[in-house]
Amino acid sequence: MSCPQPRPTEFRLPLRAETFAIEEHRNVHCRFYGGCIDVAVKKDWDSFTCAKCPLFREDRAPGADAYAFNQPADPGRP
Repeated sequence: MSCPQPRPTEFRLPLRAETFAIEEHRNVHCRFYGGCIDVAVKKDWDSFTCAKCPLFREDRAPGADAYAFNQPADPGRP
């Protein structure tokens, strides 16, 4: 099985498009997101989308449960 690779696609919309949310087109929590930014910069794209990438839905935003029990104890409280 081959290693997953960043697979961004050039995204051609006006830079100030208010008609969409970035979450519809990118997964900023993806472990390969930094690699996709590198690809977009090297290809001189104004923007990119993750929508066609097979890993688009793999990594999700951490929820509160990921942090609920990782907080240090407060020594000032009983």
